[in-house]
Amino acid sequence: MRLMRPAEVPVTDSDQLFVYSRRQAIVATMLFTVVTGVVAYLLWLKEPWPSYLLLAVMLLFALISKRLVTARFKPENWLMRLTNDGMYIKFRSYLNGHFPDQDATVVYFSHSEIRSAYYIVEKQEVPDRDDHNRPATTTKTNKLVELELVGDTSPLVEALLRERHYAVDGQSLPLEITTRYHHLPVRLPSADKLQIEWAVVPKAQNLLDALTRHTLVRPTEQSAKDFVNIDALSRAEQETRLFELAESGDKIGAIVMARRLHGYDLSQAKEFVEGLATKRSVQKS
Repeated sequence: MRLMRPAEVPVTDSDQLFVYSRRQAIVATMLFTVVTGVVAYLLWLKEPWPSYLLLAVMLLFALISKRLVTARFKPENWLMRLTNDGMYIKFRSYLNGHFPDQDATVVYFSHSEIRSAYYIVEKQEVPDRDDHNRPATTTKTNKLVELELVGDTSPLVEALLRERHYAVDGQSLPLEITTRYHHLPVRLPSADKLQIEWAVVPKAQNLLDALTRHTLVRPTEQSAKDFVNIDALSRAEQETRLFELAESGDKIGAIVMARRLHGYDLSQAKEFVEGLATKRSVQKS
């Protein structure tokens, strides 16, 4: 295992690259624009002012989501580079590609360091709110590629912890950088297991097919996790669920559950959830 800066990653024409889809970003933007435009026009036929309000909301949304779209057209828009010798995985989100690039945000594994690989489709019950702002639940599908690793991963544990806090508090960021996304595409649920959020193209099966020449590829796993009904779990089990929920991208949901379980106010719950990452990293080391 080796940590490196993105600029240090060797590039060859034979590499297989896995990136966040530009086509999906274009299609989603076009669909949103067309649907909003049609609705605004129909409202304008009846009463002009609601259409102006809708167009103002559309403009605000476009400004907020601009980076989500433009980030997919930048060189940083990649998650994995697969080579004949191993794989390079970028654990800094492509959404935070505007951060300074002097940090080691790529981890390299040779094929000999990967004991097995498999695809996981996980159904998650997560906290939500209904139309009347009452507590409710919703089901999300989380797609992951999990690698079983050989060797010491403690340097990666520390690097992921630095990246997580770097994205959260921004203490080391220049003043001109103000936007930070709490998106972490890579996580280590245990010292020998690496989970990669698979929201890229090509499909995960392309990766697994390529890995069959180098390591054991296990059958796809279907799993389900309930992040809502966890009152009866032990304190340690609850903390594990909250950490996993935050790691999967739903930090707000984890904070909501922490408040419900322990009676924290918003500030206390936020501090508690953010502290779980540090606590688990200490346990791994």
